[in-house]
Amino acid sequence: MKNEKANIPEREATLGASLLMLLVCVIILSVGIIGLGQDVQVPLSLCTGAMLVYATFYLHIKWADSAKAMVDSIATALEVMMIILLIGATIGTWIASGTVPIIIVYGLHVFSPKFFLVSILIICSILSVVTGSSWTTMGTVGIAFMAVGEGLGLNPAITAGCIACGAFFGDKISPMSDSTNYAAAVAKTDLYKHVFSMIYTTGPALVVSAIIFTVMGLSHGGSGDSEVINEMINGLNGAYNMSPVLLVPLVIMIVLIILKVPAIACMLICALTGVVFAMVFQGASVASALGNFMSGFVGNTGVANVDRLLTRGGMSSMYGTLGIMIWSLALAGMLARCGVVRCLMQKAEKFTKNRVGLIITHVISGFALSFIAADPYMAMVLPAEAFGEKYDELGLDRCVCSRTCEDSGTLVCPMVPWGTSGVYTAVTLGVATTAYLPFYLMGFLTPLFSIVCAVSGFGMLKAKKEEAVK
Repeated sequence: MKNEKANIPEREATLGASLLMLLVCVIILSVGIIGLGQDVQVPLSLCTGAMLVYATFYLHIKWADSAKAMVDSIATALEVMMIILLIGATIGTWIASGTVPIIIVYGLHVFSPKFFLVSILIICSILSVVTGSSWTTMGTVGIAFMAVGEGLGLNPAITAGCIACGAFFGDKISPMSDSTNYAAAVAKTDLYKHVFSMIYTTGPALVVSAIIFTVMGLSHGGSGDSEVINEMINGLNGAYNMSPVLLVPLVIMIVLIILKVPAIACMLICALTGVVFAMVFQGASVASALGNFMSGFVGNTGVANVDRLLTRGGMSSMYGTLGIMIWSLALAGMLARCGVVRCLMQKAEKFTKNRVGLIITHVISGFALSFIAADPYMAMVLPAEAFGEKYDELGLDRCVCSRTCEDSGTLVCPMVPWGTSGVYTAVTLGVATTAYLPFYLMGFLTPLFSIVCAVSGFGMLKAKKEEAVK
């Protein structure tokens, strides 16, 4: 390929230059976000700019090619961006309708502080398995549980970490999850074999998480102030017309997802259901109900803690997340076009000579790509392409490859402060990524159990002979 202006041939990417540019991006992200406290979009855009300079003046890649790489990368997530906007709309309308508030009230009545954490871990796990969506789980019952946790006197960071554990467990293991289907596809294995194989790593991680959260609850769960709880319940009951029928939108959402209604249609129906319920049961006008769809809900219960948790939602609340998503995907596109990722993955192949080395290298690669590219899909597809044949050579079933893709990809997403899942979790639950990170146990435990399986041989499923031949 020739440069149109100077007729300069395009350079091949080298490992040294790739590592240097990777270091530059890490420094920009770290200094910008942690050191200077900038919004994530700023360092991401600067990283993308640095990659463009490198591509244009060192690799001699034409601007048109760079632009196409960025646009194509962003285009892969356009449907997801629409879903994100509709999740924001659903949050706003469900709060206005009383669906989220009644979950809070029931939670404050039912939950014991000592067993609250393990209870919401189980509930969020079940709901995310049924819906196949961590974001939907956090954006509906997740924000309700945050309010309940605060009323019970629990540390919001612990509650948020617990909610994220349950939500992303289901996102990883549900056959209805897009990431689950994606991992099976890129690793070239059967979906249900992939789901079954994850029991060996994700199952123990969930059990250990449940034990730890139970211990945390027993240690910290006795500080709930009954006066504060009653104040929250009274404030909500005074602001809304409460009735069990307000749970109908949640039931509708679960039914639609079980029926495999496309995500955009499903979330649009859920958001509009909230609009109707706000008008019928809360006496909202058409204009104000639709306003919640766009601008979210503003709490006015008279209880400061409740108002702060209820003031959220609307499509406009997701614009910041979309900005991060656009810039992170643009950066991912440039990293791929400049050969940075390819060089690093090729270098990593020498560590994959045996089962243990293969799994450890795959896990580390997935972790690194999750943080560098801030894109779980790139963190899954590139290792699958680079190491897939190694699994075949070692006689391992491809479902072990797909499982490792998710162990180091899907579950790592909420740990990345500049990644879309990390930002969405922080914004939705109202807790900074760095604050809930120590309590996001699934993100640490699942990759650990992946390596334990590799060392012990437990769960290292063998490929059938006919599959190995292929």
